[in-house]
Amino acid sequence: MAKRAGIVLLIALPAAALGALGVVVAAAQPSASGRVATHFASREVFALVFGVLVAIAAAQVGPRRLLRAAPVLFACALLASLAVFVPGVGVHAAGASRWIHVGPFSGDPAPLLVATTAMLVAAWAAPARAGLVAASSAAERARHALALTAAVAAIATCVAEPDFSAAALTLAAVLAALAGAGVAGRRLMPATAAVVVVLAVLASRFGYVGGRVSGFLAPEADRRGHGFEVLALAHAQAKATPTGVGLGHGTSRHRLSSPGSDYVFAVVTEELGLRGAGAVVGAWLAIGAGAAFAALGARDPHRRAAALGAGAAALAPAALHVAVCRGWVPIIGVSMPLVSYDPAATVAAGAELGLIAAIALSPGGGADDDP
Repeated sequence: MAKRAGIVLLIALPAAALGALGVVVAAAQPSASGRVATHFASREVFALVFGVLVAIAAAQVGPRRLLRAAPVLFACALLASLAVFVPGVGVHAAGASRWIHVGPFSGDPAPLLVATTAMLVAAWAAPARAGLVAASSAAERARHALALTAAVAAIATCVAEPDFSAAALTLAAVLAALAGAGVAGRRLMPATAAVVVVLAVLASRFGYVGGRVSGFLAPEADRRGHGFEVLALAHAQAKATPTGVGLGHGTSRHRLSSPGSDYVFAVVTEELGLRGAGAVVGAWLAIGAGAAFAALGARDPHRRAAALGAGAAALAPAALHVAVCRGWVPIIGVSMPLVSYDPAATVAAGAELGLIAAIALSPGGGADDDP
């Protein structure tokens, strides 16, 4: 029991530190009247509290019930994602329909879709003996096929918005869940390569994607376009010192278009220094280690798949966010869960970490614990 509690602490303590950092960064948003800082900080606190409640609820419910509820949760997330195409509900901006706005609630449902897709695949994927498409019974074959169909539907929904970063994150979470279920890598690689090629071809048909790539490759020649953001990120990295310039005193807040969401790691690097940025990366690595330990301790393949899928759903956007802010990949537009101002991502992270904690606290289980 002490070992399982240690895994939960390995996840909970870094997550709490990241959430607190997100609130502090939001509160340090410069504003002449202070209203902007108060607005974002209060909404960040609300999202964080709600995410904590979701995590606690997930840990209390337990992995068996959560995996049984995966189809319903996935259906709700998919419907929310499809709602972006409904006039009056979906918000169309910058050539994409990725957000919904209903009364006081607004946000991007993609993080919830990524999390629930990983859960559904973990619940329905055939275990190790079954391979990619074969299973020991007709029921297993049907559930396995439905899980893969649901994953394709989720990725297709993201592409239709279009939101290729969400599509890539969904693919990563699904692959982690399938690997946790024991699907052999030699079976996953061809299908994964085919999906990546299709996504790359589809992405190339959108002008803004080409603009981001050209701005990344030659930012000096595109100072009035996407290259401006690339140069601003490079400036934030160049200004970084070991201890930073202090919260709210960085210049990148004024140079970047979304300093509190898409580029928050660049802000942290400049204002809290390389040590602060390193602490953020270390916190995410600790969470990843906790997810891996939870998966290793799960005897049931469905729980193992859920732990790895949830871990990938939480870590993949954080890793992609860091890569963008460090200038390693073109600007994609992905927030860092818990730290960025992104309520949906914060709630999704709470669900993912709560599921991992539930798996870590459970005794493991055998075949009778299958969902």
